[in-house]
Amino acid sequence: MRITIDASSLSYPKRTGIGRCLESILPHLASLAQARGDSLTLVSGQPVVNAAALALLEAGAIQAATVKVPSLYAWQQAGMAWQAKEVGSDVHYAPDGLLPIGFTGRSLGVINDVLWKRIPETLPRHIRWVFALRQRASLESLTIPLSLSAFTRAEALALYGEGAARIRPTSLCAVDHHRFRPIRPDDGGEAAALADFRARHGLPEAFFLCVGNLMAHKNLAVALRAMARLPEDAVLAVVGHGDPGALSVAALAAGLGPGRVRCLGYLPDDDLPLVYRAAAAFVFPSRYEGFGLPLLEAMASGTPVAYAKAASLPEAAGTAGLPFAPDDDAALAAVLARLTAEPGLGREQIALGLARAATFSWQDCAQNVFDALIEAAGESDKRPKITIVTPSFNQAAYLEQTLTSVAGQQNAAVEHIVLDGGSSDATPDILLAWDGRLAFSRSAKDDGQTAALAEGFAMATGEVLGWLNSDDWLWSDDALNAVAEAFAKHPDAVMVTGDTVLTDADGKPVMIDMVLPSSRQMRYTMAVPQQSTFFRKSAYEAAGGMDTAFAYCMDFDLFERISRQGRIVRLPKVLAAFRLHPSAKTATWQEVFRRDLAACQHRHGSGLLHEIMIKLVSLEVRLGSVLAQLGAIVKGRRLPSHVNCRLEPLRAYARKKHGLAG
Repeated sequence: MRITIDASSLSYPKRTGIGRCLESILPHLASLAQARGDSLTLVSGQPVVNAAALALLEAGAIQAATVKVPSLYAWQQAGMAWQAKEVGSDVHYAPDGLLPIGFTGRSLGVINDVLWKRIPETLPRHIRWVFALRQRASLESLTIPLSLSAFTRAEALALYGEGAARIRPTSLCAVDHHRFRPIRPDDGGEAAALADFRARHGLPEAFFLCVGNLMAHKNLAVALRAMARLPEDAVLAVVGHGDPGALSVAALAAGLGPGRVRCLGYLPDDDLPLVYRAAAAFVFPSRYEGFGLPLLEAMASGTPVAYAKAASLPEAAGTAGLPFAPDDDAALAAVLARLTAEPGLGREQIALGLARAATFSWQDCAQNVFDALIEAAGESDKRPKITIVTPSFNQAAYLEQTLTSVAGQQNAAVEHIVLDGGSSDATPDILLAWDGRLAFSRSAKDDGQTAALAEGFAMATGEVLGWLNSDDWLWSDDALNAVAEAFAKHPDAVMVTGDTVLTDADGKPVMIDMVLPSSRQMRYTMAVPQQSTFFRKSAYEAAGGMDTAFAYCMDFDLFERISRQGRIVRLPKVLAAFRLHPSAKTATWQEVFRRDLAACQHRHGSGLLHEIMIKLVSLEVRLGSVLAQLGAIVKGRRLPSHVNCRLEPLRAYARKKHGLAG
């Protein structure tokens, strides 16, 4: 597997969060790739200058393909797709979540935040433009999108809607425990190093610390106002690149005298651990973070932490740290005063912080990224477990075949849940005979098919869901294995569908349903067959589950909502059979069907143009069905029937010939 990594952040001499995360996982990624025989190539618009990356390049553990252009963002968008193609990339990793324009391969990206939208004044104009133009498009194109936190996923969902539901919050931030660690009291050399550091920067024995770029969202103003409430000997040290003059002006405006705030600038790597260890407490007043890496570094260094209760910071802090409202300088001052006056509180917070930081490691983060790269490349050997839910009511004549078809599936992890609505025929006896072979079954009065499906999916433990009605069945014993493989090969797919055979009451094939579906089509018509369609549980939950207001077209309703989240993959294979018989719901609920269908088709619009679109998309689906059938014939597939059910004249012919209902 050839992996390309957008190394733009490693071409800056002063890296921030994205660059620090990438440099920290890169050695572990290189080891994981070498163990599998994979290759890592860094691509960037400028030469790589990061020391960790250069060491790996010199050792031959990774490669680099770089150019030298004035703008890294311009090259990332306009030229990096060419670099990836030249390398022959099987999967591309975008640490900032932005894909190059024209990139069409498989990819993994990290949606770090939507800061450009929430607090735009904090970023330069060109960065805002790039993210405004490219973040949504990249999110939709990423094979697997990750985020640093659940907060960031929620932010992306609020901004981008269902298209962000595929984002997976993943542990991608950690701390180097060899560098960031508590003071060793018995180490005289370390005590001397700390004393030297304080002397070089004019710092007292005890001081408070802020680490972060001098940008608007870092909210340093609240820390300055809090300092003004503390005694005159309290000092705040600020680490990060930015305009120190502006910080001095802000300090004076907050009423702080000379020397109360020390701007240390961007510290060398050797000094950053020292400033954390030397500080009496770490203050993180930021009002917007995708995670909050400095918070972990301070905790690992044995320094008590006070943090703004905002954005992802509570998620990052866990049970450690002392929170305050991001605009409440009085609350922050009170927290710092308590830490100064109550040694026991400080010791408690140090212990909690060390325990919290210990749960994070860069090796684990690298493994998470590497596993996701393998999955995004379609090379994962993991197959998802599939849950089949069968709602049933008085169809004992057909139920046994349904159960047998699921139980007979080969090379697939399957659980089968059967929910019977209190049948008066032999259904309860059949379920009793199958006791022990089903994951769950019950026979009791319920609120109908849709409610039963909702109940079954709620208890499902599979990563992929599907349903078979009690008169339908899986066509072959390898159907679910093919479905599981399709989901493994296409991690960007939210739905997998295949062909469906329509049969008479005795199970004799009379028609076939073959489609070439798209998410767009699902807005206007039922473009997939329910019996042969499967979907990710995560997508089902993100879509809001079953809508019990629908008694008939609950499949159309659900599949349309799921399809908004991502891609539909079609398998050129018959997956299931749909039985047509006089007692089928299809035959007896025509009025309910028409009402539900109209509700689904007009969810996104109404009027003449919308009606025209329904007609045009329905024609498109029929044409796709014909093309799918022709493709199968050209490839030599043996079809159980050549009568295309999507074509009304053929459907009418089959109904008349076989005396079909439904």
